[in-house]
Amino acid sequence: MNTILDLGIYRFAIEHCPSFISPSLAALYDNSLGLFPEKPIDYHLTIKNTSLIRRFIKPQVCIYIDNQRPFHPVKKSLLLPSLEWALNWCIASFDFNHLLIHSSVIVKNGKAIICPAQPGSGKSTLATYFGLRGWRVYSDEMAIINLHSHLVRPMHRPSSLKNKSIDVIKHLVPEAVISPVAKGTHKGDIAHVKLMSRLQYDELVDAEVVAVVFPKYRSNQKLNINTLSQTAGFSRLVHHAFNYNVLGIEGFQTLKSVVDNSQFFDISYSSYDGLSDFLDGLID
Repeated sequence: MNTILDLGIYRFAIEHCPSFISPSLAALYDNSLGLFPEKPIDYHLTIKNTSLIRRFIKPQVCIYIDNQRPFHPVKKSLLLPSLEWALNWCIASFDFNHLLIHSSVIVKNGKAIICPAQPGSGKSTLATYFGLRGWRVYSDEMAIINLHSHLVRPMHRPSSLKNKSIDVIKHLVPEAVISPVAKGTHKGDIAHVKLMSRLQYDELVDAEVVAVVFPKYRSNQKLNINTLSQTAGFSRLVHHAFNYNVLGIEGFQTLKSVVDNSQFFDISYSSYDGLSDFLDGLID
């Protein structure tokens, strides 16, 4: 089966997409699945079986991008998270029309907070929780910033949760639409969460970044907030950027504009209770 994923900014054609992940894709992507078949495609992905024998003994599949195979074969049960990582890889590797920062992005009242962090810091769980509690998540994985307007752009995608975070969201937001758990990836157990419908996504507009929060989840940690200087914030954003080093003056000017208009904070926490008031205060 061939299908199209329209993320709003990017369009992916997926050739030989197996029927067994179709229900998950339909649940997570809503009407973005198969949308606008007549429009141009940015990235072409093909899913192939590794060999005839592997179809019957411990089946594996490979994801090809424009006929290149950048990833190792995976078990069929791990295809959904592997496909999501392939989408991330395409964007981070080939989009030089935006400044890309490894960060989740939450938006309320037309104002954006970006949350850059290393893997395992809790940025996706934070974005997922608030995205299901009145905020909009423009991405749980990367801030996509326009090089001309310096505004952050939304993507229509689910968020990705790992390990204990899956049960955290199930407990805090029992009505959340969550994919089946893919167990035993190289990052542990993975599930994906639907954050909005395509109709809701179509109502979104690019947003101004007003704050940068570097989050760190720590068990039994009371909410701790430290203000950072813009100089320190600039340096740390460069560290988290995927493509700043190749964008030249446009990348510098874009990042400088974001920094000039933002407050910067380091936070650590174990509960979202006090954190909600803090984040609301940043966009008031």
